[in-house]
Amino acid sequence: MSNTMILAIGGAGCNMAETIMRVANAHWVKEATYLFADSEKTRLSELSTKGFETLNLQRDSDSFPTDKLKGVEKLYIIVGLGGVTGSKFAEIAAKTAQSDGVENVALIVTLPFVFEGSDRLAKAAETLKSLSDIPVKVLNNEDLAERYPDINFINAFEYSDKEALYAIESGLI
Repeated sequence: MSNTMILAIGGAGCNMAETIMRVANAHWVKEATYLFADSEKTRLSELSTKGFETLNLQRDSDSFPTDKLKGVEKLYIIVGLGGVTGSKFAEIAAKTAQSDGVENVALIVTLPFVFEGSDRLAKAAETLKSLSDIPVKVLNNEDLAERYPDINFINAFEYSDKEALYAIESGLI
């Protein structure tokens, strides 16, 4: 087991992790332990069928199972804010890991694109305020247009996923 874990939470986090696994250049990122956590059983079933380790999160729970974090020294939690699962469990997972002895914990969060709607944008902003005592790298998807002139509705999330990978490879922790 690698002492580095990439914990993907929610639909967006799981999508980011799949992209990261596919396009990562850094050996340590490819060799990290990946854990896909979501409350959508259909999505978890798809990921499990692909051979990925999954964790079913209960929307009505305010806890995160710690047995999956044993032996982890560096934990990167990737999540898209604005949805139900990611917005709820980002802080819960990070604080659980810290209290369970994980030495280095960092959150990499994406903020929604404007086209995803004002409700998601408001939920993301609200969640971000609660993360003040955890190292957070915030990736604002709307800023991607400045870096990638060819970005469009079809490839927008692919670029967002790659930005999460760059944040991890930069060695936040």
